[in-house]
Amino acid sequence: MRMQAIPAANGRRAQRAGSGVLRVALIGCFALAGLRAGRTVHAGPFDRTPVGGAGVTAGQVPMGRTDPTSLTGYPRKPWSEAGAAPVVQPRYQSPGGAPSGAVQPVQYAGPANRFNAPPAQGAYPPAGGYPPQGGYAPQGGYAPPGGGYPPPGNQLPPQYAPPGGFAPNYGAPNVAPGPYGAPPGPVYSPPPAVPPIDGVPPRPLPPPGGPFGQDGLGPADSPLLEGEQPLPTVPIDVIVKERQTGQFMFGVGVNSNAGLIGNIVIDEQNFDWRKVPTSWEDIRNATAFRGAGQQLRIEAMPGTQLSRYGITFREPYLFDTRVNFGVSGYYFNRYYQDWIEQRLGGRFSFGYQLTPDLAAIAAIRLEKVHVGNPTIPTPPQLQRVLGNTALFTGSVQLVHDTRDSPFLATQGHRFSLELEEGFGTFTFPRAIINTQKYFLIRQRADGSGRHVLSFVNDTGFTGSQTPIYENFFAGGYNTLRGFYFRGASPMVNGVQVGGTFEFLNSVEYMLPVTADDSLRLVSFVDFGTVEPSTEIKGRDFRVAPGMGLRVTIPAMGPAPIALDFAFPVKKAPTDHTQVFQFFMGFNR
Repeated sequence: MRMQAIPAANGRRAQRAGSGVLRVALIGCFALAGLRAGRTVHAGPFDRTPVGGAGVTAGQVPMGRTDPTSLTGYPRKPWSEAGAAPVVQPRYQSPGGAPSGAVQPVQYAGPANRFNAPPAQGAYPPAGGYPPQGGYAPQGGYAPPGGGYPPPGNQLPPQYAPPGGFAPNYGAPNVAPGPYGAPPGPVYSPPPAVPPIDGVPPRPLPPPGGPFGQDGLGPADSPLLEGEQPLPTVPIDVIVKERQTGQFMFGVGVNSNAGLIGNIVIDEQNFDWRKVPTSWEDIRNATAFRGAGQQLRIEAMPGTQLSRYGITFREPYLFDTRVNFGVSGYYFNRYYQDWIEQRLGGRFSFGYQLTPDLAAIAAIRLEKVHVGNPTIPTPPQLQRVLGNTALFTGSVQLVHDTRDSPFLATQGHRFSLELEEGFGTFTFPRAIINTQKYFLIRQRADGSGRHVLSFVNDTGFTGSQTPIYENFFAGGYNTLRGFYFRGASPMVNGVQVGGTFEFLNSVEYMLPVTADDSLRLVSFVDFGTVEPSTEIKGRDFRVAPGMGLRVTIPAMGPAPIALDFAFPVKKAPTDHTQVFQFFMGFNR
């Protein structure tokens, strides 16, 4: 049990002030008497010069005084007037470092807050504490008559406690005995409890040992933690302004595959289908149907050859898990060269993000397909799908995507494997593998001016009972450049019927022309084929080298303008060639 003295009350200081001169005279007399008796008196707190006198047993070393008002080593009166905290100092210490039966380590603070240097070892008291001091009273109290102090049990009687209790004296070290010949070292008392702020208690101080010591938090002799006080907790109000999550866009696009297309889109990335507006104020403040992080997209794309209208809802974290859920409904109308096709349907999907780059997707597609206005004469493949048919499919897909951009990638890859089973009016299996790889050849020091070599492959297989509108087709800017849209596909009676096997490839090199990378030059070779079976026939294999430009205009949207010239050097006899393909769009 460590004990400490406290400063006397202000009233008592005033009473002692009148006897200050008498005290100084008495101190001088006692010091002079000690010198005459052959004793050496030192006022330093670490003096251990042997002295003679009664009460010193063999093997003990008298310790120097720390209180200038006391010659015995015991502070009998407060000395806060001298500018330091009150002190209780033990008298003796055994040469081995263990305290004698009459010694107890107590608080120590030298004048002007000078602390003892830390001992080489034994800086902390042993388990259970040191034996209690039995022969003196604490500062500010009174010793009971006829006996030592404190009483049995080391408990201080209430009548001897100073008014207001003992001060914690936080920050002043305790004196613990050290080895023979070494000064006592400081042992720090635990800090007082810090009251919680707003009901949140402060984090506790790390135990002695610091940030890198035995407890993994600090070296045992780190001076940064000695007397360290707890950091107060401060309530902080974080005000976050949400960025715009919704968009209302108008756009127009034109390309060599689908002609002229308009685009009207309402896109919200922070949708909440449960937050129904309860007043006009919810609509005016834009708080209705917002706040849950869901995604809603309503799209209308009227066009000269292709029209599409749809609505898509997506929950990226279903029930706060990695599973995402999507549902969409759409209407599709397309004027092909040999028939008109309309589809009304929907799609349900569940996805799981295995890693940041790897995702698994399961989907169900339900469609009502209408095919009309066929070419005459009509081949059997087209004849059997005329009118309305039902198309239902279930699929699973694995996608690994590390590309740095979905529109103009310069490094990374994308790999997808999709397995699908069709049922309804027609039953058929399908498998498609898509591989895209982008190699960064060189770049400027700031990361611009990238030269990129890319390779793209599509390999697909579908069953023999696949309807004509689900077959594979080739030709156009996104499959085989140098051919009309679907112009590099198998034909029957002059009708493009497609095939059940595809093997399409493209190798492309892109390099910047301008310093800001807004204009890029590409050179490429597209090659491959679509066949009615898995057999690849050399006479139907297509090869088309070419070159083109990529123009990036941020004001027109993220997708660059693509202008390509391709020259088929090998083609099938029934193919329709087109040297120039293009794609451009504008969105606001």
